[in-house]
Amino acid sequence: MLADFNLPSTDSPAGAALYIAGTVALTVWLRRAEFRQGGQGAATATLDLLSSVSLAIPALAYWNTAIAVRLGDGLLWLLFGLGVLGLLGFVLYDALKVMRNPRLTQRQRRIIAAIGGAAVLVPSALEVWWGGSALAHVYASP
Repeated sequence: MLADFNLPSTDSPAGAALYIAGTVALTVWLRRAEFRQGGQGAATATLDLLSSVSLAIPALAYWNTAIAVRLGDGLLWLLFGLGVLGLLGFVLYDALKVMRNPRLTQRQRRIIAAIGGAAVLVPSALEVWWGGSALAHVYASP
């Protein structure tokens, strides 16, 4: 039954590009309230968006060797490092923000922090894999 849906596959460059664009769009959507808020909230959301893009570029380099060649190892390593650091940092930032919410019980705080962290880390796992593979000079087969 699920095979009836013609969803883009992450086995193809187009499907992977759509997947990577989706993770960046998800970051924008999750931070939309902070973007609207302005000030420090918008700055935080912008940093999160930049870290998401930093992780997306090495992942795209896995699928397109021209990107990898054009940017070079040094820049790809920098982007990948900033992206992973940003990913983990903002998961921790958001978890601590939830843990300080006075309207929730301690149990609710833990559950929401765990679900929120998983909701960000699980979709980004492929980007981390692809980016790490590109840095190891392993690329998708055409």
